[in-house]
Amino acid sequence: MTTTLLIITLLLLSALFLWLYLFNIYEVKVSVSPEYLLVDDKSKIELRVIPLNSFGHKAVFREVKAKFTVEKGKEIIENFIVNDDSNKALILPNGKLGNIVILVEADQGLFPTRVEIPIVENIEKWSLSITTNLMYIWKTIISDIW
Repeated sequence: MTTTLLIITLLLLSALFLWLYLFNIYEVKVSVSPEYLLVDDKSKIELRVIPLNSFGHKAVFREVKAKFTVEKGKEIIENFIVNDDSNKALILPNGKLGNIVILVEADQGLFPTRVEIPIVENIEKWSLSITTNLMYIWKTIISDIW
């Protein structure tokens, strides 16, 4: 009799633990990949709304619906596609430089999340020139020391 009560109590406690810490949504994260857009026709950016549990991982068997609104940069966007489930959005630029600001309002979130996406010309050339300049500075510092 006591073993069955103990087993039932353990099952109830484990079910409570699972519900409170694994299945329950504690926070909503907006994932942006990649973090910037290039001006070319091939670049696109994807916004995802991810529900997080108390451990900071995706909540098991849970989805969050969100409403995406463009606050700034409507003239820069060629196409703004929102998924039917409303937890993903796809942005395609039209070839102009600038910043896009998107407000994401999740059903389970307390406050809306503001996401800023820069549209740049060619980040690879820019980062390559910074890397080259830093290497030159590093070599001159090392040569002065030695």
